[in-house]
This record gives sequence, structure tokens and C-alpha cells, in this order.
Amino acid sequence: MSEFPAEIFVDPIAARRLSCQSVYRLQHLGARKFPWQEETFTEILLGHLTGVDYRIDAACPDCEPPRRCSAWGSATRAPAGVRLLTRSDEGDRRSVRLLTRPEEGGNRARGRRGVGADFIYRVQDPSGDREVRLLIQAKRARRGELVKAGALPAAQRADLIDAATHFGATAYYLFYAESASAHVGHVTRCAEHTSPSDTSIVIVAAQVLRRAFDENGKRSVPAESVFSQGRTLMCLDGCTPAAGLSAFDRALGFVREDTPDYQPVGVADRLRPGAAPATDEPSLGVPAGSALPEIPAVTVLGKRAKPPRRPPSGRVTRGGHQVHDGEILWVDLGDWVPADSDADAADPDALRDRDGYGWYPGITTERLRDSARMYWRLALTRAVAVRYLAAWAEGELRAIYQVVDDSLVIHHDHDGKVSFELTELAPDSTTYRQVAQRSNAYVGARKPGARNVVGYP
Repeated sequence: MSEFPAEIFVDPIAARRLSCQSVYRLQHLGARKFPWQEETFTEILLGHLTGVDYRIDAACPDCEPPRRCSAWGSATRAPAGVRLLTRSDEGDRRSVRLLTRPEEGGNRARGRRGVGADFIYRVQDPSGDREVRLLIQAKRARRGELVKAGALPAAQRADLIDAATHFGATAYYLFYAESASAHVGHVTRCAEHTSPSDTSIVIVAAQVLRRAFDENGKRSVPAESVFSQGRTLMCLDGCTPAAGLSAFDRALGFVREDTPDYQPVGVADRLRPGAAPATDEPSLGVPAGSALPEIPAVTVLGKRAKPPRRPPSGRVTRGGHQVHDGEILWVDLGDWVPADSDADAADPDALRDRDGYGWYPGITTERLRDSARMYWRLALTRAVAVRYLAAWAEGELRAIYQVVDDSLVIHHDHDGKVSFELTELAPDSTTYRQVAQRSNAYVGARKPGARNVVGYP
């Protein structure tokens, strides 16, 4: 795998082409020995769509070298002379956000319905007044095999369709479509994007699956039948190039092929939780008394992406707020190693071994906070859950902080590492004692010689 610096996000069509190629190649490079998880493919897809430009470099496993495989690099290209996207199209704001497991599945014991989607994709019109929204659930399917109803649970299908109605979106399933040979693609509704690479990601309207399983009472359908009723990821910007159409118009055209009466949503109509109506009657497909989670989108701005704010927990005990699993981030700022020269010792910046200050004797409160808050390589699903940070150095707890709401930032100019804004917790607070107790227990349970510098007490 090799990565190349590029401003790929100004060309979403190229990003989609790379997504298809990356998924297609990994399907065939690894499937015979190691089955990739669909979550891995989804992270690859979202990585490309949010501006990460990399390629999977390898020869076709179905060809004998030095033969050059025509299918392996056969992604459909735009005809010469056709304008698809330039910097003038940057007025079309696009955003994409991976949903957390609680957001996807909900908590039915507490009356919280899930969204039933892995991620949400939005495209605003050039004026910024309206947007097209797609709720997308990703699955895997293999040519020659059956897509079983159990792999697409009825409750999840209902959540996905109801949530789409509630949030003014359209519901789709995205299939990572596999085949036994790298030379064989899939038949979809699109007559333009037909290469094995292009057809490795197929998007199917959710109502297609609902008709197949719920209305027709089937327990399974052939994967080929599902693929034939969908279109490729490349079709999001139009199956055939159309000069003069904005990204918004192309996305709207894609949606209206499946849902002709779909109307774009006003941007001011926020993706907000669905409260139960005062009349206790079902509304917008959401049963009375149920609430859908908030699902704001990550906005990609140059080299930084700002994930959504995590709503504060409402659980409180007699002693105050109860700290839950996953809410504490433990970080090890390292041991201080004296510099070889007095000149180096006078410059604490010289002691850094990562993108951020390390710890050293006499460190100021501000420098300690900066050292603790940036930059850490964390999974996004972990990072959005963090509410407290415990800074550790030289075998001692140095400070405990609370994460400022809506302050998490992903820094693409620091290899996707994250940072937080922090406020120091008072040592006499109940929350401080809980975090300290759990952090000390975590350190005590670490194996001798453990080298990880982050953890979740």
C-alpha cells in the first residue's frame, strides 16, 4: 500500500474510483487466506471519501507474471474533454460520517431506536440552502451465493427506512460485491460502469430488499439478483458524464431514480434526535415514545475534520456523575530523559518524541495540558466516546482533565491523529476520584514491559 499527497477531496469522482479499486483489490488479494471484515472495507471507503489518497499496489493474483491484467486496472475513466469537477465545484459541500454502534443499533431496552445505518452521506447545493441525504448500511455479498434475510435483520431494515424518513434522507444498502475471479465483475443497472473494479461496490435501495424479504416472504435471494437491481458507487455522480450539473444535482438525480418523489431537505432542518410527539401518536415513521439518536456529520475542512459532539450521559448516582466504560482516555507522556547538553536541556521542545510535548520536570500547567491533549492515534469510534483524560508520566498520575464538548478534531496533516480541548478537573470532585481510581487500577493491571501509550481504563 502506498500513499501519495493529493488534494483528492476536490475531486470526489476520483475518490470513488479509488474506493472501488481498493476494495476490489483487497477482496482478491486477501480473500483466499484472510477474509476481510466489512468494517475494514467501510473504513477504507470513508477514508477515500474524506480525502485520504492511497492505492493498493500488487499484481493480479489470477494472472501469471509478467502478464499485464486488463481487468486489474480497468476502472471506468471519464471521456477526454468532458468536464466533471473543478475547483469551482467546491461550493457543493459534501460530508460523510461513520455512525457508532449505539447510534446504529440503538438501545431498545431504554426505548432508543437505532438508525440502522453504518454512515450518512450528504451533499449540499451550491447556495447552501438544501441538501441530499443518504443513510447507508454496508454489507458483504458474494456472486453465486445467497443473500439471506438473517444477514439483513428485519429490525435493522425497519430502523433504516424509518430513520431515513425521519431525517429527510433516503435509505440504501451498500454491498461489497465479491466474485471468485478478479476477472469477473457484476451486472448492475448501470451500463457505463461495468468493469470488475467499478462493480465491486454496489448500492441498492432499501425498499428493494424490503420487497424481496418482507413483501414477498422470501428467506433468501441470489446475490446476482440483488446486484442487478442496484448501481455502482461511481453512479453517485451520474452514470454518464453530464456537463454543467453540480454535485448536488448529480446526487439528487441518483436518488430520484429510486425514489422519484424525494425532495431535498433544508440545511436548517438539523439532524436532531426525534422526540416523541406530544399526542403520543406515531410521526414520520417513528413509533410514539421512541427517540432516534442525533447524527450530525463530520465536515471535512482542508486538512482537519471535526467529528460530532457526543451527547453527555444522563446517568447520575448519589455521588454525582457515573463514569462509564470507554469514557476515560489514559495517556502516557513518557519518562524524562535528560539531554546530553545544557543547551538541549534548556529547550523542552527538544525532548519531544511525538507530535506534542512530552513530560519533563517543572513543566507548566499549560504545557502539560497541551502535551496531554494532542496528538493521539485513536479509532474514531473510541475518540468520540472520550469524556475524561488521565495524563500519566514517570509512573505517576500528573493530571486529570475533562474533554470540552464538541472539541475533538482529526488532523489529516498529522496522519489522522486527534486532539481535544481540555479543562482540568478539581481533585476534590467525585468524578476526579472515579477517574483516578480506574486509571490506577488500569496501570496496576498492565503487563510488565507494556509499550502502548494510550488505554481505556
